[in-house]
Amino acid sequence: MEERKEIVNKYIYKGMKAEKAARIAGFSRSSYYYKPTGNKPGKRPSTITLKKNGDKVDNDKVVSDIKNIIKPDFIDYGYDKVTAQLKKMSYIINRKKVYRLMKENHLLNPKKMSRKLSKNYVKFSQPYPSQPFEVLEIDIKYIYIAGDKRNAFLITIIDVFTRKALVWNLDYSMKSHIVISLIDKLILKYLQPRDLLNKNIKVTIRSDNGSQFIAKLVRNHLKENLIYHEFIKPATPQQNAYIESFHSIVEKLVCKKFEFENLNHAIDVFANFFNTYNKKRIMKCLLYKSPDNFLDEWDNGNLMVAYNIFNKKQSFFFREKQNQKSLISPLP
Repeated sequence: MEERKEIVNKYIYKGMKAEKAARIAGFSRSSYYYKPTGNKPGKRPSTITLKKNGDKVDNDKVVSDIKNIIKPDFIDYGYDKVTAQLKKMSYIINRKKVYRLMKENHLLNPKKMSRKLSKNYVKFSQPYPSQPFEVLEIDIKYIYIAGDKRNAFLITIIDVFTRKALVWNLDYSMKSHIVISLIDKLILKYLQPRDLLNKNIKVTIRSDNGSQFIAKLVRNHLKENLIYHEFIKPATPQQNAYIESFHSIVEKLVCKKFEFENLNHAIDVFANFFNTYNKKRIMKCLLYKSPDNFLDEWDNGNLMVAYNIFNKKQSFFFREKQNQKSLISPLP
């Protein structure tokens, strides 16, 4: 700017009008004559505040009243609450001005520092378990209860390998203690009876970053029970694809077909659904078997699993078929 002003000065010295010289230099005449004051641009902040009775109060008195508002023990008001209190004192004042006065006088509460949790994020987008109960997925789905005109929370843990829905709960509340209770049910019903620890099977449970799952109580409970907890990365539900797929089935077969009178009605319907899903509903990916039947076949040693190294897809086959293939001689 100063260099261009020097150019304008040279042209003016030679007799050219300031407006034309400024235009040649690439800025307006007003910019040429402008001298910075050092103040911030815009309207100057007011030094007084009105009251409803028309009185004009100096800002120093307003600041004094703010200090009296936040002075008592156990009062940690921010500028929003202080604004409300000032209005009760007949001040005509908005929250922006209160924020400015409190900031200038160092009366604002210190900013809350978000506590960064140490999370184990998934290493692979899709899990590749080699046996049942190696990788589990947990998630929550809203279920609308028409009779009560509110949503309930369906939480389910499924086994990625067999697609079996292991444990579930439906309630209007979804607090940490409910998640812990579901984990305990999983341990007592499946993990302990199968003696996974002595078999050196590491159990991993995947979840999103919901408040119920990042809760310290839940994370500590999993750790105490030697269950490894990993989180999918934010905004990547595809990393929890198996439970997401399960929820699509729930939406299609339950939510779109039933209108629930109350929570108990919904629980009864879902009890029937989970029973059918696990015991009767066959899946192509499970060799046209239900999750329970598939798990029985695996436990009896009748199945094997393979992974395609190119498309990373999991496929199963009967062990006897594999033995038949091994008897085929290679072509010369």
